[in-house]
Amino acid sequence: MASRWTSRLCFAVAIAGAGALLARVGIDGARAEVPAARGDGGVAPAGGAAADPAKASPNVRIVLTVVPNNKKATVSWGKKKLGVIAQHQPLIIQRPRDSGPLDLIVRSDGCVTVQTRAYTFADNKVAVKLTPLDQKNTLLGFREELPPDGGVATAAANPDGGVR
Repeated sequence: MASRWTSRLCFAVAIAGAGALLARVGIDGARAEVPAARGDGGVAPAGGAAADPAKASPNVRIVLTVVPNNKKATVSWGKKKLGVIAQHQPLIIQRPRDSGPLDLIVRSDGCVTVQTRAYTFADNKVAVKLTPLDQKNTLLGFREELPPDGGVATAAANPDGGVR
């Protein structure tokens, strides 16, 4: 008896779910008006109007900063130099909206060169952490440099080639 009631309950839940789906999609298969998923938790912006992509500006602002902010860094996109991040100041880059990602290279004297990506579908803030060269062994993926001989002993040091 318990299995019969369980199967009836599952059938009722399936029918209720299908009814809810049909209500959202509509009887003729046309998609009903469903609010888009938003990253702000579903809260509408102030003023009661939702953000309209058609009214968005044609350009996006990418704000680049470095940490620690007392360093000066040069930002380039491939071979093209985009600008300098001054001490305690950000670098602001304006690009056309949806023009593709920017693969940026951030260089600073005495620090490890950093490669990062900035996207152009919305305004962005990118903070780049600069690591001094003497602390590069703290970075994930660090590998020690090989000695000049490539780690291979010379023939003078080992005349039999390692075979005994």
